[in-house]
Amino acid sequence: GGELREPFATAIVNLVELQKKQDAVLVSVDVPSGWDVDGGDLTGGANFHPDVLISLTAPKLSARQFVGRHYIGGRFLPPALAQRYNSKMPPYEGTSQVIEVS
Repeated sequence: GGELREPFATAIVNLVELQKKQDAVLVSVDVPSGWDVDGGDLTGGANFHPDVLISLTAPKLSARQFVGRHYIGGRFLPPALAQRYNSKMPPYEGTSQVIEVS
């Protein structure tokens, strides 16, 4: 199922508490911990919502639920493969490997 299991459940609860107490900035890479890649937040009562999301290659469906600063990082998809699957890649500047999308 979608229920968080240990040791991740406790780690996520601790991160959320730290974020509240210390005004910490939480950054998630690709898909936030405890989120389903397609369905989004499965953390239930933990309410884990990072401040920054760095999607690798392209945003996953779960990124639709994300609220905060969102970046796409990495040019991991060769142009020929992107064209084959009709994937529109972000307009990276020069040799940059990251672009902010929100």
